[in-house]
Amino acid sequence: MRFKGTLALLLVFAALGGYVYYNDFYNKEERQKQESAKKKLFGGEAKDVSEITLDYEGKSVTGARKGDTNWEITSPAGLEADADTWEQLASSFVGIQKDEVVSAQKTDLMPFGLDKPGILVKSKLKSGTTQSILIGAENPKKTFNYAKLADTDEVFLISTTDGGAFKKSLSDLRNKKVLDFVSDDIDAVRISVPGKPDLEMQKSGSDWQIKKPVDGLADGSEIKSFRSAIQFSRTSAFADEKIDARASGIEMPSAKITLHDQKASADRILLFGKSPEKGKYYAKDMSRAPIFILATEIFDKVQRPAFDWRDKTVVHFGPEGTASLDEMDIVRGTEKLSLKKTADIWAASDGRKIQQAKVMDILGAVQGAQATSMLVSPRALPSYGLEKPRLEVVLREKGKEVAAIRFGSDSQNPAGVYLKSANPAIITVNKDLYDKFNVQWSDLLEAQPSTESPSK
Repeated sequence: MRFKGTLALLLVFAALGGYVYYNDFYNKEERQKQESAKKKLFGGEAKDVSEITLDYEGKSVTGARKGDTNWEITSPAGLEADADTWEQLASSFVGIQKDEVVSAQKTDLMPFGLDKPGILVKSKLKSGTTQSILIGAENPKKTFNYAKLADTDEVFLISTTDGGAFKKSLSDLRNKKVLDFVSDDIDAVRISVPGKPDLEMQKSGSDWQIKKPVDGLADGSEIKSFRSAIQFSRTSAFADEKIDARASGIEMPSAKITLHDQKASADRILLFGKSPEKGKYYAKDMSRAPIFILATEIFDKVQRPAFDWRDKTVVHFGPEGTASLDEMDIVRGTEKLSLKKTADIWAASDGRKIQQAKVMDILGAVQGAQATSMLVSPRALPSYGLEKPRLEVVLREKGKEVAAIRFGSDSQNPAGVYLKSANPAIITVNKDLYDKFNVQWSDLLEAQPSTESPSK
């Protein structure tokens, strides 16, 4: 009987301990949420806010919700809203938490900076209810702002985080997008700079082609980076109202970027004007009225030569890179080195053993090789030593030619070697690539073991 009583007592303690553990740990987060909700001054959700007005420094800005996620600036009129910023304001408003009450009775508001509040925030809900809060000075420790509701006398504290959320300039609240598009919807890019030939690039399947000023494969990653830079770029400021198209230089642009949006069947056009200060340019989305100011990044990109936009890869390999190759011929005049790979082991075509590290070093160099320049209007092949190349390399996979590379004479500017491959252009490469292939059997073959008899 005593054993049964002890067991029952242990079970009671175990259950009690489990309850305490659950209450202290698993229920802690829920209690914190409930306590936080009790502190909320207004409550509700951001989606319930239909209009917000900020009054500060003698200015007033009002934004109204359009649909679920869009906003428009209704005062001052004629300005586009930054929907994300206004949505953050709505979220910040319903999230304001009331802390310690400083004065519950009517009192002098001057010591709290509430006689002339730094910010007055008014919010109208979809239900028609209007709520307003005055945000005053910071407390001595600068951890809280003094605040009060517009229709009550009570002065209380809110965190400087809650108070600072409404310190927005008119520029902060405006639409700061440079161009409104989705990068993947763009299938053509045209760049026009006075005094230079237009640069035109067009998407072809998953690749990009340069159409002007030369025809060739474009660097897809470079174009993707360029599109993304424009899509996610934001204005640093808006031009003064007195600055018109002529004063800003937009009337005769210093650069023009045209992105064709295939989904919308429309052109997205960005114009650049003069530079109002070092590192910045006036710019304009041709479909919108405002003239804004942009940092120099995008403008600098469009000044680059066509070569920077071209695909500079010497040889395009498949997903496995050079690992899928199983034959390599290196021809130097009348001398020919033929290598074959069997079961992942490279050897001379006559069976002699090859130093594997040497072959891997050669193939690694060609896999990552990039052109250092491309000749736009080349002369005849003999001018570059390519009619009778001093070195030819053929790479194969299962009997099919993957690449044929011809090395010509040395180039001077830039220093390197002229090269011709499947790419129609004549290019230059670093001389290191030539040196990697310029080998003899003695460089590749494994050292033969000595056959001499040991001396007695």
